[in-house]
Amino acid sequence: MNNVKTFLLISTMFLLSGCFGAKVVDVKADPVEPVVIHPNVPAQLSMRKVEWTVFNRAKIEKLLADFPDQEIVLFALSAKGYENLSLNMGEIIRYLKEQKNVIIYYREAFPTPDQLTEEAPKEE
Repeated sequence: MNNVKTFLLISTMFLLSGCFGAKVVDVKADPVEPVVIHPNVPAQLSMRKVEWTVFNRAKIEKLLADFPDQEIVLFALSAKGYENLSLNMGEIIRYLKEQKNVIIYYREAFPTPDQLTEEAPKEE
């Protein structure tokens, strides 16, 4: 029993003495700037010219008479279909403008390192 008390006493002294000899470690860290990927601004749309030909009944009959042995395919839009096409193009333009505004916002919120050094005041 006496050996157990001695062992516990010595073990406790070693454990407690280890804490008294510990050195304080200073940890210094410099702040790290986050890396932000800046997407390119979308290129301007390059729309191709669309040529529309309007066919009335007389033009269709003349076309059929000019090419009696050939198969003819006609594409047509109703007034409502043309209106829908126009509205769709307006939606595409709106979407592109909004996307460009989002990109500009993020570029201003997270400037590139080059922009940070240009804006920093020079010490003299």
